[in-house]
Amino acid sequence: MWRLQGVEDRDASLFQEMANKGHYANRGGTRQGIYVCTPKGELLSSINSLNPDYVLENISVGLDKWNKLSPKIKNTPYHFDHTPDHRWENSYPESGTVLKCTKVDLLSDPPNESERADRWNMDYVWFNSDETKLWIKNNIKVGDSYNLPKIITDRFFRFHLVDNVRGQTLPFAPKEIKESNITLNVENITDKIIQFKIEGKSKAIANGPWLLGENDWTPNYELNHSIATKLLGSATYNQVSNSFLKFEMVGIGERVGKTQNNGRKNSPEESHIGFLFELAGKKKSDKIAPAFVDLYNADWISRPIVNIN
Repeated sequence: MWRLQGVEDRDASLFQEMANKGHYANRGGTRQGIYVCTPKGELLSSINSLNPDYVLENISVGLDKWNKLSPKIKNTPYHFDHTPDHRWENSYPESGTVLKCTKVDLLSDPPNESERADRWNMDYVWFNSDETKLWIKNNIKVGDSYNLPKIITDRFFRFHLVDNVRGQTLPFAPKEIKESNITLNVENITDKIIQFKIEGKSKAIANGPWLLGENDWTPNYELNHSIATKLLGSATYNQVSNSFLKFEMVGIGERVGKTQNNGRKNSPEESHIGFLFELAGKKKSDKIAPAFVDLYNADWISRPIVNIN
């Protein structure tokens, strides 16, 4: 959504022209919502609501209009090209590791299934093939215990172990990571297959000015939020294909404070968040770029060309 409503590209321009006629017409801010439109971008209906009855009614209105259109309008016009010049998904690490991160509000620690909150969110974590190999040290043997390098731990602690269960939040700057450690304990090695346990913890504190420069995320207020996490997991790694066969890591985060858009306006100042990291699938929906991909600590990410006039 952030990209569609903010950049100058073919697909984004098409969306902006359509969305500006919808439920937020002629108003600034977000263009979030559900839209029914033709392939060429003609708006049929739109709404931004969490009420399923309202959403269903609005979609029905759009479908009624769709059913009355001529076949010519329903088809994509000849020579109609809205392929974008840049998408973050172009950098999807096909030969690397992609984790799906699911996060949910917890009402207790340890968590109680019957007392779990109803809000959750999802994101993806990307590591390319070279970064994936960094998980396994040289001359590895059973009983080894070692810490992952900073480029791996920073990926988790700066961009993914954050409080965006209810809305969008902010990543942490390197200086805001006060404690970070992920340890692998090797339990078994058989025919190039390595099995290990994962343990980790972190503490990130953002208190004061924004430290990540001018970009799409730059807030207009002083920061005052933090999160401390504990991690536990297990994984199975194939040294021949340099890939994970299994991966599961859970975490509990203790969050304090709020950011402008993370939906905590009426929440307690302190609460717990649950995290689950597991191998992502191969569907198109599993190849969505990470929320903070534009700030990733990775030089292999393809970035949009900025025209300076």
